[in-house]
Amino acid sequence: MQLTTTDLNILSQQALEAVQQAGEYIRGFDRGLLKTHFKAAGSSQSSQVVTQVDFACQEIILARLQSSVEQYDLAVLTEEGCSEEEAELHPRLSKGYFWCIDPLDGTLPFIEGSDGYAVSIALVNKTGVPVIGAVYHPLSDNSYFTLIDNHGERQAYKNAQLIASSAITRSAVSAIDDKDLVTKQPSKFILYCDRSFKSHLHYPSLIQKLTKLAETLGYDQFNVHAQYGAVVNALSVIETENKDAACYIKLPKTQAGGGSLWDFSATACLAHATDRWVSDIHGLPLDLNRQGSHYMNHKGVLYASDSVLAQHIVDLCDQLIRESL
Repeated sequence: MQLTTTDLNILSQQALEAVQQAGEYIRGFDRGLLKTHFKAAGSSQSSQVVTQVDFACQEIILARLQSSVEQYDLAVLTEEGCSEEEAELHPRLSKGYFWCIDPLDGTLPFIEGSDGYAVSIALVNKTGVPVIGAVYHPLSDNSYFTLIDNHGERQAYKNAQLIASSAITRSAVSAIDDKDLVTKQPSKFILYCDRSFKSHLHYPSLIQKLTKLAETLGYDQFNVHAQYGAVVNALSVIETENKDAACYIKLPKTQAGGGSLWDFSATACLAHATDRWVSDIHGLPLDLNRQGSHYMNHKGVLYASDSVLAQHIVDLCDQLIRESL
C-alpha cells in the first residue's frame, strides 16, 4: 500500500498525539513509585535498564496507533516489544511501512531525574527511509513533528513553529573562505555522545582530532556533552544555532548495541526535513530497516549541524579507523 501525502499528514498528527499522550503520563508520574529493572539488550547499561514507565508509555502509544495499524496495514516495532533473536522474522521487513516506537528514550537520565529523555515515534518505509517523525520532550513540554506541505516538501516543526533549514555556519564559511560571512559572536563546537562512549577505545583519539578540527574551523570552544539519550542528543544537533556547530557520533563496535532503529528513526526524519546531516559513520544513509538486527553497531551513526562539518568528521573517523587496523 502506497501512502499518499494526505495519509502521511494524518498519520503524522496521530503520531504527534501519541507522543504527547505518553509524555503527559511521564510528566504526571509519581517518581516515588519508580521501579527499575534490567533486560537482556545491547552492551551498555542505558540499553539494559527499563522501568514500568517504559511499558506504560508503550501501551498508551499502541492504543493510540492501533486504528492506523489496521487501516493502513502497518507493522509495528517498539523497543519493549521486540526480540533481537527474531529480528529476521519481524513483519517490518515485509510490510510497506512500520511504526518505529521508542516509548521512553533515555531511561537512565529519566531515572536520574535529568533532562535527557524523550518519547519518539517514526513511520519508516520498507526501504528504511523514515517518512514521519514525532518527538515529545516532557520536561520542556516541547513537541517536534514533520508534515508535508502543498509543494510536496517535508517540513519540521517545533510546537507550532517551523524549524528553519540549516543556514550558513562557521564550518561552511571556512570551506568557502569568505570571512565577511562569519559572525563575530563567540562560537562553540559541541560533541554530543552517550556516556558509555567515553570508555570507547578510540574516544581519546577522537577527542584530540575534534579539538584540532574545532580550532581549524575557527570555533572559540570545543565542548563534550555526554548526559542525554540518543533522541535528545540528535535534537540538540538539529537545534544548534547557526554561529555554533554540533555533532552526535556513535562509532562502530563489534558488540551488539550502538543504538537501535527506534533510537534514530524519528530524529533522522526531522534532520532530513531541516537539511541537517544524518548518516552512518562513513557518510552513507542509515539503514533504518536493517535485515537481521535492530542494532546499529555495525556502521555507527553521525548527526551534524551542516554537511561541510559532517564531511570533515567522516574523513577524520575514517582516518581513526584506518589507524587502528
